[in-house]
Amino acid sequence: MREPSEGPGSGNGVNPAELAGMGITLGLATAGFAWGGNWLDGRLGTSPLFVLLGAFLGFGGGCWSMVSRLILSQRRVSGSSSAPDAEHDE
Repeated sequence: MREPSEGPGSGNGVNPAELAGMGITLGLATAGFAWGGNWLDGRLGTSPLFVLLGAFLGFGGGCWSMVSRLILSQRRVSGSSSAPDAEHDE
C-alpha cells in the first residue's frame, strides 16, 4: 500500500518553491533583456528593434534555463544522474 504524500509537490520531483524560482527567472530574464534593449534603442535611435530582440532573447534564455532545471530535477528524482546505459552493462 502506498503512503500518502507528505505535502504539495512531494512525489513529482519538483517542489513549488523551485517552480516559483523558475518563473521568477523567466520573468526577470525577459524583463531585463527588454529593458537593456530599450536602453540601447534610446542610445541608437532604433526604437522597436533592440527592445524586441532583447525580449525574445530573454524569453528564450529563461525558457532554456527552466527546461534544463526541470530535466535535472527529474533526473535527480528518478536516480538516473549517472550514465543512461549504466543499467545495461551487466
